[in-house]
Amino acid sequence: MESLRSCAARTATNRKCRTIAAACSKAHIQPHTAKLRLQANAATTPLVLAAISTLISVTPVNAAESVDLFNNKCAGCHMNGGNVLAVGATLFPEDLRRNGVDSSEALYKIIYGGKGKMPGFGKDCAPKGACTFGPRLSDDEVADLAAFVQERAAAGWKS
Repeated sequence: MESLRSCAARTATNRKCRTIAAACSKAHIQPHTAKLRLQANAATTPLVLAAISTLISVTPVNAAESVDLFNNKCAGCHMNGGNVLAVGATLFPEDLRRNGVDSSEALYKIIYGGKGKMPGFGKDCAPKGACTFGPRLSDDEVADLAAFVQERAAAGWKS
């Protein structure tokens, strides 16, 4: 038996779990609060596989949007995972871990509200001086960006 909670806890290291967590986020489902438990048996396996394949099929559309969002909002400072303003704050796994932002939640928080020289991009970002002056991102767009950064970091920002 595997709970969605344990899958959510492994999202940083498990691509399938990251995909499921991203799909749950798009559907406004909180994997860590879900009480659903998946049991592998002959009766439920086809149903579970169908549900997972439906969730996974949502990701490619979001991936293209995430690339565009990253290129439009982030690449000016974080091209190829680097950082033109702060050498030790790149988007590579080592720096993300060292700076305590190697989880989807931590990345979401920084993208939404900003930190240091990085402006926040969330709709309700405050205080005003810490946020972007351009158009703000929806909660879903911020979540997609966080998942995208995590996925690219895991790949070492290589194509």
